[in-house]
Amino acid sequence: MKKPSNEVLYQEASTYKDMLLRKSWKMRINETVMFVLGMMILSQFFPTNDTRFKVLVFAIAIAVVGLSPFLYKSVLRPVYKLTKTHLIISMSGQEKSYPLSEVEQIYEGRHFYRVGGKKESLMVSRQFLSHLNERLFYYKKGNKRR
Repeated sequence: MKKPSNEVLYQEASTYKDMLLRKSWKMRINETVMFVLGMMILSQFFPTNDTRFKVLVFAIAIAVVGLSPFLYKSVLRPVYKLTKTHLIISMSGQEKSYPLSEVEQIYEGRHFYRVGGKKESLMVSRQFLSHLNERLFYYKKGNKRR
């Protein structure tokens, strides 16, 4: 369900910092798997007690953690839009709209929300999250009056 662009209150595309700090558990697991695969490949060429092995493992860790947000950003192209009544999430060109009645904050972390019944990590800035929390507050406050 697409909303007209004039209804969008706030829109944000994820930045490198947002992707680095607020990635989902699935992305973190993928990074761990890539790191382990890199270590296994290195262990075939160098003995594990060799200094070169230790330096290269450290370099792989930095590369995997530091470069993965660029990869995620280029593949997923996440854009978040907030309207008066909906949160619209666009990932990989697919846009999904969620009514604010289906969005609630989970207190495990500031960027974790239950969206459409699923736990989601919103990869956006604190400013967007504060706009979302404010909109959720007004939406829930307005529904209590009815």
